[in-house]
Amino acid sequence: MTEIKLRLFGEPLLELNGELVSVDRRKAFALLAYLALAKHRQKRDILAALLWPDLNQERAYAALRSTLSSLTTLVPGEWLDRQRTTLALNHDAIWIDVIAFQTLIEQSRSHRHETPILCEACVGFLNTAIDLYRADFLRSFSVDESNEFDSWQTMQREWLRREYAYALRRLVDFYGETEEFEVALLHAHRWLALDTLHEPAHRMLMRLYVASGERTAAIRQYQQCVELLNTELATPPEEETIQLYAAIQSKRTWSFTETAEVSRKTSILPALPSLVIGREQTLRELKGRLGVDAEMRAMTVIQGWPGVGKSTTVAALAHDADIALHFPDGVLWASLGEMPNLLSELSTWAAAIGLHASDSDRKVETISAQLASALHDRRMLLIVDDVWQIEHGTPFKVGGQGCGMIMTSRLNDVAQALAPTAYDVYRLNVLSEDAGLELLRRLAPETVAGYPDDARELVRNLEGLPLAIQVAGRLLHTEAELGWGVSNLLQELRAGAALLEAQVPSDLVKLGQETSPTIAALLKRSTDSLDEDMRQRFALLGVFVPKPATFDLGAMATAWEVADPKPFARILVNRGLLEPISGGRFQMHALLVLHARSLLEEIIY
Repeated sequence: MTEIKLRLFGEPLLELNGELVSVDRRKAFALLAYLALAKHRQKRDILAALLWPDLNQERAYAALRSTLSSLTTLVPGEWLDRQRTTLALNHDAIWIDVIAFQTLIEQSRSHRHETPILCEACVGFLNTAIDLYRADFLRSFSVDESNEFDSWQTMQREWLRREYAYALRRLVDFYGETEEFEVALLHAHRWLALDTLHEPAHRMLMRLYVASGERTAAIRQYQQCVELLNTELATPPEEETIQLYAAIQSKRTWSFTETAEVSRKTSILPALPSLVIGREQTLRELKGRLGVDAEMRAMTVIQGWPGVGKSTTVAALAHDADIALHFPDGVLWASLGEMPNLLSELSTWAAAIGLHASDSDRKVETISAQLASALHDRRMLLIVDDVWQIEHGTPFKVGGQGCGMIMTSRLNDVAQALAPTAYDVYRLNVLSEDAGLELLRRLAPETVAGYPDDARELVRNLEGLPLAIQVAGRLLHTEAELGWGVSNLLQELRAGAALLEAQVPSDLVKLGQETSPTIAALLKRSTDSLDEDMRQRFALLGVFVPKPATFDLGAMATAWEVADPKPFARILVNRGLLEPISGGRFQMHALLVLHARSLLEEIIY
């Protein structure tokens, strides 16, 4: 049986049945490397233009055909899948070291771990993977007159270096925890060799040295780190490195676990939500998008109604155990709102990871660039909650390929603009009826037990919006605690007036806000950004009956007295105040209908 192998780590090599094949065309290896890492079939005209940009189309095509002919002559077989307009490698017929490496890394990630310690199978995956990494991707290899290929090659090399660093770091953690310090130190030195200015690698060596009883070597490692940073960057070590050094000086012996407490991951976390109901599937899907048991997407923007639970969901995600394992460098979280202090929020992130900007450098653009450089090879989850303007979210896009990013916005146009593709927008829906009833039961158990039918009807009337259900539940619980009957309050809540005047639950209030706003004030934030004409058009939608309020363009044209309502409907959709549904119809949540009615009353009276 024919065995074909392509090695792309280091100098590219092609093997046939264990023997090297002499390939005298550099662009043949460039073509194979590009096809090896491509996720889909590649068009011939694109490949010809990529590798022979200095030739016209006809001559570039001829060069591509000649290269393909040379390869199939040297290595016959079905390993090159050649169609009339496209090319691909048949991965069933050729073994590629980079693909094997990537597969092993993903296998190690796909295994669930109850603790940060790797399972035996994952240790095997990662050890096999790092053995494949004999040198950087296509080291010392380049293609003449093809800047585009060189740029692609550089991006792939950096990505694979980060994956290699990830594998080494996980193995170092494992061997450190199991006190196999000789192996751990070997891997840690390989990790540091990738970037001698990488402080986490220096800290890891310090931890291993002191845990293995070589305190002097740990101190020497710190001094080397300080000298390198001063010589190359003219900067002091990060605060975390300094703290670890101080701890090592404070006593002679430390275990590897103890130093982990000193040199712990960096995180800025939101408050842990007190109650998360009915979001299990949502959290699984978001974790999948972040690379837990699936391929990680660069970014996800969560969009949904005001009060649907976007902030609660990302807060639960930030505290999730799977996320802690998948992003070992921690979580950075920020909540923006309508008028954020971007400089303050970015500076908080920078300080958390040990960056200290001078007064002259305290600009949004400068700190954003510094964060991007510092996070280039870290594995962190970045969360930016409640984004109201595109330009507010952009400076926070600072993660490298190992970082995941989640943003939230109530505004549809902002979410679409921030997301790389339409798929990267995640629509957070209201709760199911059963989940809504369970949420109400947790908050007002006496009411749900004593008035089960009324409670379910209330949940239906509130259309599964977590904010409305939480407010209703707290009001009902207070009435029950006072020993008062809840029948009248249930009726008032179904009518909706009591909801608008109720205060937002304190655990949902934005940090730093002195008092809890009413629900009406919270919803008013969404309509204040509309001009007077659009506010009136929104208010006129309050004439529609909720449960649920659905209507088509004809109904809106009548209410607004316009021939073409589409431009105005589009504005409300983009503002997150209206949602298109199937059949050319639109819907508005019951709570927003009540808000529209309150605005309409102000206009009339």
